[in-house]
Amino acid sequence: MKKLLNIILVTSLLLSTCTEKEGSKDVSFSIQNKALRCTPIKDQGKVEACWIYAYLACIETERIENYGDSMNLSPMWLVRSLLKEQASEHYLSQGTLPISVRGIGPDAERLMKKYGMVQWSTYCPKDLNSHALERIVKNKVHIAINNRKGLDRLNMEVDEALPFIPHNLSKGFYLLGVHYTPHQFAESLLYGIKLSWLTSYSHHPYGKQFVLEVPDNHRRTSLMNIPMDDLYSQVVAALKEHHPVYWEGKMPRNKKPSIDGNINALRQRALERFQTTDQHAMAIVGLTQTKNGDTAFICKNSWGEEWGIKGYCLMSKEDFLINTILVGIVGRS
Repeated sequence: MKKLLNIILVTSLLLSTCTEKEGSKDVSFSIQNKALRCTPIKDQGKVEACWIYAYLACIETERIENYGDSMNLSPMWLVRSLLKEQASEHYLSQGTLPISVRGIGPDAERLMKKYGMVQWSTYCPKDLNSHALERIVKNKVHIAINNRKGLDRLNMEVDEALPFIPHNLSKGFYLLGVHYTPHQFAESLLYGIKLSWLTSYSHHPYGKQFVLEVPDNHRRTSLMNIPMDDLYSQVVAALKEHHPVYWEGKMPRNKKPSIDGNINALRQRALERFQTTDQHAMAIVGLTQTKNGDTAFICKNSWGEEWGIKGYCLMSKEDFLINTILVGIVGRS
């Protein structure tokens, strides 16, 4: 039986980062809808890793909906892994490559496959600030560069400076009587799950992959480019088949954008004028209609239960069509 959610239309003003929260500006009506089942709402606080939270929220919902198991996963495990990875890269590039916890959805998938996963209950350090963590790592690396310390010494110092890992967690843990390493746990979670990463912009050919030119695509990841009507249809079909969807783009505003005209042209214009960017990421966990009969997506956010309606909001079809940068459609391989 699906979990019933009381959803109220939530809109917010433009945000400059994925951690600057805006409260609900319009609670004009409430409706009761069925959404895909989810783990509890998390709060990313001052850690600019909404893309990791959104990706893991999709994996969690996919496991509940289609595999019958509920696993609450640790975003900070991937944040920590990313910072350690970047420390080595920053060192070997002699300080030229970036140290930042910002990124896009496909990189969360890459990190989980490379560094594994642990449960939320075993690694959930609180009250962290990603800018502070980045400064700590950058300082460690610059000192290591100046003193030619090498990677082994650097890795040890960065590991000690980052939030503490419980004893031997990286070597393994027990879950329901079974011992897993982080890599084994990640493999079991991702078994049978395939994500299709899609975008839609006309400055590159449709039907081919291209490197999405947005600020947080640090690793120059390529995505499949398709017309927006095809992308929208695939998202709707996935939700109807009980698969969550990773969403990244500009957060909804009070006023819906106009979709009068060619959608692909309107999207391209918004991108080129920097009206749309990779500002935030959420998990889309349902499809519904407002009391006016308008299509809306039920989104699970990572700003805590006090934001929106217990951490959820609705995204209008218009906002989705204009302000979506990329999606990750979760399905079975």
